[in-house]
Amino acid sequence: MTKLTPFCLKLSLLILFIPLFFIAEARRFSGIVTDIKGDGIPFATIYIHNIKSGISADSRGEFTTMLDPGSYSVEVSSLGYKREKYTIEMDTNPLFRTFVLDEISYELNEAKLSGRSDDRGLSIMKRAIAMAPRFRYQVREYEAENYLKGTVRVNKIPAILKLKAIKEMANFVTGKLFVLESHSTINFTFPDKYKQTVKAFSSSIPDEIDPGDFSMILKSSIYDPVISGMVSPLSPNALSYYKFVYQGIAAESGKVVNKILVIPKRGNSKLFAGHLYIVDNVWNVAYAELVTNQSGVNVNVKINYNEVSEELFLPTTYNIKVDISTLGIKAEGRYFSSSSYKNIKTNSSALVFNGKRLPPPDVNMKKKEALQVAKRLEKELAPLAPENRSLEIKKSAPNTSVIVDSSARKKDSLYWLEVRKVPLRGDEVLSYQKRDSLKIELKEIEKRDSVREQNSGRGGSLIEKIFFGHKYKVSQNLFFSYGGLSKVVGDFNFVDGYQFGQNISLQYTGFKNSPINFDASAYYSSQRRTVLWNSRIRVTHSPLKNGSVIIEGGRESADISNNPGVSRFLNSYSSFLFGINPVKLMDKRYARISSFLDVANGLYAGLSLSLNSYAPLENGNVKSLFGRTGEQNIPFNINNGLVTESSSFILAGSVRYTPEYYYRIDNGRKRYVRSAYPTFTLNFSKAIQIGGFSSSWTNLELGISQTIKTDIYSSLNYKAEGGLFISAKEISLPDYKHFATSNIIASEEIFNDRFLMADGYKFSTNGAWLNLRINYLSEYLLLKRLPFLDTPLLTEALHFKSLWLPKVGIHYSEAGYSFGMDNLARVGVFVSFDKLRYNGIGFRISIPLLKEIH
Repeated sequence: MTKLTPFCLKLSLLILFIPLFFIAEARRFSGIVTDIKGDGIPFATIYIHNIKSGISADSRGEFTTMLDPGSYSVEVSSLGYKREKYTIEMDTNPLFRTFVLDEISYELNEAKLSGRSDDRGLSIMKRAIAMAPRFRYQVREYEAENYLKGTVRVNKIPAILKLKAIKEMANFVTGKLFVLESHSTINFTFPDKYKQTVKAFSSSIPDEIDPGDFSMILKSSIYDPVISGMVSPLSPNALSYYKFVYQGIAAESGKVVNKILVIPKRGNSKLFAGHLYIVDNVWNVAYAELVTNQSGVNVNVKINYNEVSEELFLPTTYNIKVDISTLGIKAEGRYFSSSSYKNIKTNSSALVFNGKRLPPPDVNMKKKEALQVAKRLEKELAPLAPENRSLEIKKSAPNTSVIVDSSARKKDSLYWLEVRKVPLRGDEVLSYQKRDSLKIELKEIEKRDSVREQNSGRGGSLIEKIFFGHKYKVSQNLFFSYGGLSKVVGDFNFVDGYQFGQNISLQYTGFKNSPINFDASAYYSSQRRTVLWNSRIRVTHSPLKNGSVIIEGGRESADISNNPGVSRFLNSYSSFLFGINPVKLMDKRYARISSFLDVANGLYAGLSLSLNSYAPLENGNVKSLFGRTGEQNIPFNINNGLVTESSSFILAGSVRYTPEYYYRIDNGRKRYVRSAYPTFTLNFSKAIQIGGFSSSWTNLELGISQTIKTDIYSSLNYKAEGGLFISAKEISLPDYKHFATSNIIASEEIFNDRFLMADGYKFSTNGAWLNLRINYLSEYLLLKRLPFLDTPLLTEALHFKSLWLPKVGIHYSEAGYSFGMDNLARVGVFVSFDKLRYNGIGFRISIPLLKEIH
């Protein structure tokens, strides 16, 4: 009897479920949407008015849902076809219907709006943009039931990406179809809060792979000014970025719909292309078909809107197609969703027809008028901003909260039979059947990768820790690190020859949000036969005021300029390989203590006391790899500045102020984020002849800088600095005012802040100066207008820099153009001028990525 018990249980359950299955099937309403030739219309929308439910058909035009017995009004629609209404009667038997749609013809001969035919698209869109806030804020609350289905397939991964650790993972995903389905309730609350409760979730994608927030598009609005970081065609700024072409009108369910072609004026990396279908006189969206392409990822979104109540149009179905073709990777995805609405609460102010604000159809509406109407509606309908505005950007609750039901992954086939809107295809069923074996396969890959990671990569094996350095945890709050054998050979130059040594670091984190860091290095100069060293202690305090105290000292072969245009790293390689040594060095011994603190929000102040001694250095008997000797270690300076044996006792203070500087509190520390205002700086320093220190001078500097976002593609940054030495009784070249200059072809630094065609120390001054830098960065200037270069990864820039030195009558300027990838690599062409006279032209390369190497 005991052996029969499991069988009896299974049989009992089967007997119980069989009636439920037939009850469910009796309520099934299914069918297909076809054209007049009998071919299925992919992703057509079936909207059931009685229950405010939209259903998206699949790629064959097929659909399915459950309905209680009764009479229903059904509206069937698809882009390019006439919207039709039907009545169906559900009884106790399943119902299958075939809906046939005729192709729609958009006529050009109907014109109620003023203007020529090619201006009608613009006239219509002005009205739609003006009325967009009305539809953006028309709903206070709603509850939506949503079914979403997605499929993803990776068709190709290039061999170069299948190397080593990721080879098995690449082979695992290539060629497989993955399926996911979800059934959710989405509660919307004005103005932009969404609460999504995932009732059921099923996927053949292993849990270890994150498919992303595939429902994000459902929680946005076509009427938002920005959609997923892109400018909406209904944004108040849309007329600056889009062309709108009228393509005709058609009658649909008693309404006149205008077909408008949406064309980005400058590519679509941050803009959409496609079509909007605008209802005449009401100016809402009936359909939207928008496409965007960013770096080889092409996304096509189709949205169908239905009138869920009088003049209240909400999206009922979404169809999203994703094609990826970048870096040899080819993949495709398809998502489509169906939504039904209930408990809708409307904004009575928005539902009042505001068309009276618009000029009559036979009067041309100007761009300014459209923006004024949109602005007034936004002011009237948008939620009120908080009165007590704070500069702190707090971690506010996200506009979307997602709750996953504990039983979401445990729903049985009967549940999915109830909520699924499209039938599963054979390959989708097969994908579900294989998901358990896929999970086991992926776990085995991850297990092997975990073992591989423990024994490879920087800091992985003992040998790599010795060579590349490592960070050790000494105690609960104490960490020790060292540079490793790769840092044993330090700088190479014609003064020191080779430097051999090591660097170490200690970090103590026992004080909350206020770590203490100690860094030190010691290197032996093979040519000078002396030890060069430095040490630095940085104590942070008052984390909400960015407080810090720095104590440092050492002896170095230091750059004569305190504002270098060429890094020591680049100087080492150019000296070693080519015998080119743009950096000039001096012997520097120093001790300095500095303190910095936020005096008030946006007001940062610093004080320092430093003791310095300088001595000139000469090149030693050192040659490059190919036997070349470098230039003499004496810089050329138009003010006849020299490095002399001198010492200085310097007091310095600095103030930096940015009005209305917004900030965040991250891990207990204040981090400034943004401001719409410029930053002002004031620096004062004075060398005092006291206790045997020889230097005597006083310096005052003022500055202003700002970055301005001019549009979605471009930004302008400027920086102006001026100053003078109030006195310069005893001063050595290292204490002059130095400007970042370089006259070599390559650099690690970006082009913005450096003079690129002048000797490094030529313009250093002990007099007055005025320095101006202007940089205009844009995605579209010259080369980016070529289609094959139209990618958001590349940007173009115009540069202008000017330096005025009244003491010696110098007015030096540079202008140039650059092209490349920000913070990675850029190339540019620059022209220099002495006053207004042409001086020369040069080609320059900037590779900021090199900074990551050392």
